[in-house]
Amino acid sequence: MFISLRGCRLHNLKNIDADIPLGKVTVVCGPSGCGKSTLVLDTLHGESKRRYLETLSPFAADMLGGKRSIPLDSAEGLPASLAIGPTHGEASTKAYALSIAECDNALRTLFAAFAKPACPICGKPMESTSREDIIRTIAGKEIGTKLQFFAGIDAAGNSLDKLSAVFLAQGFTRAYADGVCYSLADLTDDEKRIKPKEFFIVVDRIIVRENTRTRIAEAVDTTLKLTHSAITLDIAGAREFYSTQPCCKNAGDTKHVKAKNAEAVTTLEARSFSPYSRTSACGFCGGTGSVTKEPITKATKSNTAKTKSEDLHEATPETFETECEHCKGLRLKDAYLNATIDGTSYRQVLGTTFEALPGLLHKLFDGKVKQNLKPTFVTLIDRIQAVNELGIGYLTPGRTGQTLSGGEVQRLKLASLSTGHLNGLLIALDEPASGLHRSDVEALWNVLEKVRKRGNTLVLIEHNPGIISRADYIIEMGPGAGEKGGKILFQGTRKEVLENPESPTGKWIKEVEGRRETGHSSNCVILEPQRGDGIHERRIREGQKSNCVILSEARSAKSKNLKASSNALHASHPASSHIAVEGFHKFDMAPVSADFPINKFSVITGQSGSGKSTLLFENIAKRAQSGEFSSLGIGALSILTTGDFHGNRRSSVASAIGLMQLLRDLFAKLPESKVRGYNATKFSIHTPGGRCENCKGEGVIYDPSGYEESECPVCLGKRFRDEVLEVRFKSFSIADVLDMEIGSAYKLFANLKPFADKLKPLVDTGLDYLRLGQTTAHLSGGERARLRLSIALARAKAPNTLFLFDEPARGLHQKDIQLLLDLIRDLCEKGHTVIAIEHAEDFVNAADYAVELSRKK
Repeated sequence: MFISLRGCRLHNLKNIDADIPLGKVTVVCGPSGCGKSTLVLDTLHGESKRRYLETLSPFAADMLGGKRSIPLDSAEGLPASLAIGPTHGEASTKAYALSIAECDNALRTLFAAFAKPACPICGKPMESTSREDIIRTIAGKEIGTKLQFFAGIDAAGNSLDKLSAVFLAQGFTRAYADGVCYSLADLTDDEKRIKPKEFFIVVDRIIVRENTRTRIAEAVDTTLKLTHSAITLDIAGAREFYSTQPCCKNAGDTKHVKAKNAEAVTTLEARSFSPYSRTSACGFCGGTGSVTKEPITKATKSNTAKTKSEDLHEATPETFETECEHCKGLRLKDAYLNATIDGTSYRQVLGTTFEALPGLLHKLFDGKVKQNLKPTFVTLIDRIQAVNELGIGYLTPGRTGQTLSGGEVQRLKLASLSTGHLNGLLIALDEPASGLHRSDVEALWNVLEKVRKRGNTLVLIEHNPGIISRADYIIEMGPGAGEKGGKILFQGTRKEVLENPESPTGKWIKEVEGRRETGHSSNCVILEPQRGDGIHERRIREGQKSNCVILSEARSAKSKNLKASSNALHASHPASSHIAVEGFHKFDMAPVSADFPINKFSVITGQSGSGKSTLLFENIAKRAQSGEFSSLGIGALSILTTGDFHGNRRSSVASAIGLMQLLRDLFAKLPESKVRGYNATKFSIHTPGGRCENCKGEGVIYDPSGYEESECPVCLGKRFRDEVLEVRFKSFSIADVLDMEIGSAYKLFANLKPFADKLKPLVDTGLDYLRLGQTTAHLSGGERARLRLSIALARAKAPNTLFLFDEPARGLHQKDIQLLLDLIRDLCEKGHTVIAIEHAEDFVNAADYAVELSRKK
């Protein structure tokens, strides 16, 4: 049984036919930009989504994105689909491990149902009672008990005369003021002048009998209406206090009385534990867990004086983020973080590892969860178990999302897929192994197999050789990118494709497997914490010629010994030519000591969660920003993070790299423009004046029902008015320039340095086939990654720049990786220093120096 797609021609697809086996794992691979995402996400998943939306009302379909028409001839055997897009290693400011794994709603619901909030003044648990429980308790008093229902009123400095006038009008005739009972209708002149400190209205007086439950309920409701939350019950002089809002038992002591302005704590709800709720989010950090501070350093001032700010590019930042001192990075107010169930606070739950969390939750909720909450509890436990199965059980639920590595974020998002109980689905995943070390791929594959065995069909866009070599079916696309791609080169079973001598992917995987079998030479230091004392060395494989050493680092090992062992690997470099890291550790990473050579290419690799991003950004980047490396000759810093370049249809490649402003200024300065009085705005597609108003400067008219777009009949795709196109530079109008491929444009502007500086990085990264006017909305993940890299390189113009790259090969095929490596080698030859986090084996093998980290044991 196959899913049969015929005549797919969306974007750059060349009228291709594809067959995908049902109930199997299919991998779609090929060079970046060849059409993989277009085939899997836009065509396969898009057509399935369109068919589903056809079953809904027009209003509902429009709310869910509209019925999009996909350009293809037919799609047979297509089941309902679910798509999980790529993650780029970044989380929102308020995201944390629990929310990324989609466990937070269930935990918040359960905790709100059984927890007691903490008093914001003394920190002790606050009690509250529901209206129903109050009625049940009072009505259960012994028969014959005499009750008085008191409603406590804030006198606010008013006299009994004024208070009596208010409450007599409401039908209340009796009150207690400072412990004395008064008839409000019969106050003497002296009594009228009394300004009580404590004032209670007597709502009702009842003797408990078998037929008084209705009257008791009415008295409770009347009292709550006056006080909004509190009831004081007088029983023969003894008073009992009930509150429907959380209230501290010590509310009457001096400490609480003085703190009259303390914020009231409402009854716990699920949103009470959400950093997105204004009432519960920490008031000092706004629920982000971090605050912004401004550093004042001499090094920053000196660097600013030496180098232009655009060259430093984050080397002298105006601000930096640090953990909030009040919530300790947990994003909530103390009243909610200290809310407890049987003495265990929400703060403690957020600080417990996922590995230990199931045991703690069973201890807290077993025997308490009622039938209506059992599905919520079971789902929560299943999802936490899925996180543990993915090998990231060492994380704590409260860990801030921005401190997680790309691989950790990726696997947390996949946890929800593992625990789903749907079957018969088509599940499309975009690079699920992105950001994972090869030792973590096994855990990911086990999850994928678990999902497949439930009767689902998985289609993966993937570059990881560990995943490709295990797939049941492979579709290889190419041969190139953009207009040079869009074709299916090979499709068939794993054996048919990988053993085909004409398959580029098959050749590459054979090379990778061959290197693993024979071993390779690499200056790789593996920092692996183990028990014991001192430093121990051993070879990776017996008889293997390699400079790769494992440093087994104990907690008690002294930094000077670590430094001595590390320096032994780099005897050819003087101590001053290295960026030294000595015993650095943060979060849950093991201490790391390493020396990164200057003017060389270094790679930090290792298991997900071992501290690669922490080492790069919390140590090396911050030290570079403070100017610590100026003595090593480093004059600037350029950082490329894993954050995605979010394209849209109004943005073009030219505007993304900052070339449009240069083009507008160039055409505005031409003699013909001066004669006509044209300024730079006349050559903008975003403002009226020179653009075609029929298509608003886009060159195409979009069909509101879907992907279909047609050439604008007015400007014929030129974007501009006819008179604007008469202005020419070397016989080219601005529309002609925007229609050029980057490689041709680079040749055209080779003698104009500002233009050449913008275009050269794109040529070097293999994006010379893109057109300047091409919308960024149609770029693939790999093309966007290289575009971000090009922008970073164009900004860094200073000599001796320190480049810090976070997974630059993410989303890239092996062919694209080689282009990237050539670019990095060129940077090092020009005197720059490159340090990158990367898992791709080709990347690690090409490094001058590599450090492989292991998770703390």
